[in-house]
Amino acid sequence: MDGFIRRRLIHATPQPRSFPHTLLMLNLAHAVFLSLALAAAGAEVSSPYQPGPGKYPRFDSKQVEPGIAYGQLEDFRLPKTLLYSVGPDELLADAEAWARLGFQGFFLTGVAPEWSADVWSTDKEPWTIGESDKTFQVVRQASGRCRWLACDVFLTMAFSHPFEWFNDLAWPRIEDNFRQFAVFARDTGCTGVAIDIEYIYPQYHFDWESYTYESYSRKDLVSKIRARMTRVAAVMYDQFPDMVLLTLPEGSFALGSVIQTAWIEEAARRHASGGVHLCTEYTYRRPNIRYMFGHAWLCNRLNQMMLSDRGKAYWAGKCSIAEGIWPFGADADDYHGAEPSLDEFRQAFAASLMVSRRYNWIYSHNLRPFMMGRDSQGYPGADKREDFMRVIAAREVATNGDCVQTAKSLRDMVLRDYQPELQLTLVPTFAGPREEVEAGLMPESVYAHSAVASLNRTLWDLGIRLQRGEEIDLAKVLGTQTHWMLLGPFDNKDGQGYATVYPPEKGLDLAAEYEGMTGSVRWTEYHAAPGHASVDLTKAFQPTEHVCAYALCFVNSRQSRDVQIRVGANDAWKLWVCGKPTYENPEEGRIILDRDIVPVNLPAGTTPILLKVCNNRKDWGFIFRITDADGIVIDDLRFQMGP
Repeated sequence: MDGFIRRRLIHATPQPRSFPHTLLMLNLAHAVFLSLALAAAGAEVSSPYQPGPGKYPRFDSKQVEPGIAYGQLEDFRLPKTLLYSVGPDELLADAEAWARLGFQGFFLTGVAPEWSADVWSTDKEPWTIGESDKTFQVVRQASGRCRWLACDVFLTMAFSHPFEWFNDLAWPRIEDNFRQFAVFARDTGCTGVAIDIEYIYPQYHFDWESYTYESYSRKDLVSKIRARMTRVAAVMYDQFPDMVLLTLPEGSFALGSVIQTAWIEEAARRHASGGVHLCTEYTYRRPNIRYMFGHAWLCNRLNQMMLSDRGKAYWAGKCSIAEGIWPFGADADDYHGAEPSLDEFRQAFAASLMVSRRYNWIYSHNLRPFMMGRDSQGYPGADKREDFMRVIAAREVATNGDCVQTAKSLRDMVLRDYQPELQLTLVPTFAGPREEVEAGLMPESVYAHSAVASLNRTLWDLGIRLQRGEEIDLAKVLGTQTHWMLLGPFDNKDGQGYATVYPPEKGLDLAAEYEGMTGSVRWTEYHAAPGHASVDLTKAFQPTEHVCAYALCFVNSRQSRDVQIRVGANDAWKLWVCGKPTYENPEEGRIILDRDIVPVNLPAGTTPILLKVCNNRKDWGFIFRITDADGIVIDDLRFQMGP
């Protein structure tokens, strides 16, 4: 049996973080569902994020798969490798050099900086349009040289400013900007266009502060976004019918995916020859070949869930997934992680070549002079440059037979169950405080438990319904407790509040008044927004960073029973049941449904449940529910805000 499908469990510490800057919310903590399955099976579970029983072995997307052989395959057509990104003057000067290094195409930036800009103004002379435009002349020369080298060029634009979806006066101008963008790309000889939708990511969430819902509903918002972006695709295809459209980054169930699927649907309606190609960023620094393959599976599954029958057929026939790799440079946000080793880069690049039908790509991180060998002095990783660039030029794939067969199926957009080969499965989860479903990958051994599979099915359906703008009582669907007594905020500077014993930990007195971070504080009632499943502590307290607070409720049970308290909190948190310390998780994390599972015995009668939730930065809150050992919400429990 080839190494690709050999089972291998490794120990690894998860890397929880607050909401990343990318659109994509695919960084599921695999231990979330691992803890769920083990708890449901009766295992002793503390937290998947702290040492001890909760630190279970799992597969790691950031470690290479052993047993992989590399080489060339005669019957395996490779995609073109694109470089992100170069400016027009640089491309004109260096196209041949980049081609010698192994690149067959380029994202061309610095021409159409973003959607609100006039592409004809880049040369600082907006009155020049067409062949008299200086930028046009340089781009046409550069793209001509690239065509001679058999390299593709994509005129690239970013979404850097929010859209006013309901402003009818603004959209004729917006549409004309996209129209001129396509005209410029067509007439300069570009292969097509690339649109990076990432930078307005807050607008892709229903809870964006500028969405008032005063004269429109969530469904109206989704419909308007789809209509606007369908029209954007239409005006571009009118001018450039055979353009190849690249879009990045990939999404989940957020509104950014509404934009990208609208483009695919319009391309399908026109039978556009160039296709729409989804450029992924999750794959930047997650080199394990099974996870690289699994991510292509996930992207295909999500798109096929969102597209019409005609859109699905077009997606499978004309479109592709183009996986991206980030070889050099530090990640300031630490979302993607550290630079890969040579082995990691080799495996990631091979995997991207295998599942990317038409293009894969390299993110340069503005280190192109270094990649060219012109600026090796000031870069700490200079010694590995030649080895990395040699990998790009060699274009080797994994030659293991099962790798090849799986990759062929994935690049053909065959939607089937890839668990047997990958030992991974696709997993949706619910995240607060944005009240959204996200999707990711986890080891298939976790998914085997029926409780996980049942929740999985519920959340897939919930994700699609939420993305369509349906109004759903999420607290009712998920069985979460959203009515609490709250007390705070208390100081958590440098994380010291987690260990500080504030008065509620010594005894409960709902009539007492305490000295808090901002003066006197008392217990107050909190009721989540109608239909919300999570508790958003930023709505109850100020300030919201470097603070902690307490949440209290009382649960009434007619009989003594064994239950599971399931909590996902941002950040560190503690639990007291019946006044006794029961559980604690000192790590930063996200508000994920069932992230921590605590088996307890709930006595008959009324039981106080106290939470302490600390926050460092950004989101602050928790999601809470009580279930049986199979993850089923217990219907006859009664929650109260007083004893």
